[in-house]
Amino acid sequence: MRIIAACVAAVILAGCAQQQVTRGPEPKPQPEVGGEVKPVEPIVSEPVIAPVSQPEPVVKPELKPEPKPKPAPVVTKTQDGKLILGAEEWVWLDSAKQHVRVKVDTDVKLSTIGVTDVQEFERDGNDWIKFKTSGHSVELPVERWLKGKNGSKERQAVVKLRAKLGELNELTEFALTAGKGIVLGINFIRDVAIVDGTRKYVQPKAKK
Repeated sequence: MRIIAACVAAVILAGCAQQQVTRGPEPKPQPEVGGEVKPVEPIVSEPVIAPVSQPEPVVKPELKPEPKPKPAPVVTKTQDGKLILGAEEWVWLDSAKQHVRVKVDTDVKLSTIGVTDVQEFERDGNDWIKFKTSGHSVELPVERWLKGKNGSKERQAVVKLRAKLGELNELTEFALTAGKGIVLGINFIRDVAIVDGTRKYVQPKAKK
């Protein structure tokens, strides 16, 4: 009898255990608000927006300015050492105490200088002449006289003036002519310079 009772009890316990497994958890009642049961709304989380990364600025390499080409050196002398003169140059005249602009002309044998207020006089038995040039009054001995052209009785005085042009520093004969302007002729440039008529002011201004 005891064995039978034990078997029956074991069957009953097994059935109870099976019912508990198959039933599952009972749903929990929703809390009551104002007497009505409201369904619980699902919690919706906001989407997480990843920060947009800014592109790194592009650093351009610093551009160095291109070096300026060096100007070609000015050729002022020939290969054999003679000065090159342009059609016009600056000459320092000691008598005028200033630089004056002159024309260079290989068709003129004797250099000329324009003067005004010419006065002839004697000093110690020699012929002298007084004149104005470039606004300055000058007195110099007459080196020689030139006869007037075409049988004219007027004579032309020739004096010596200290003229500086580039590296040249010459005591040169100049024939006095009425008016303005200075022309350097062959007597100034002979054997020491050549003339390039396509250029001007080739030589730098001579130092005083």
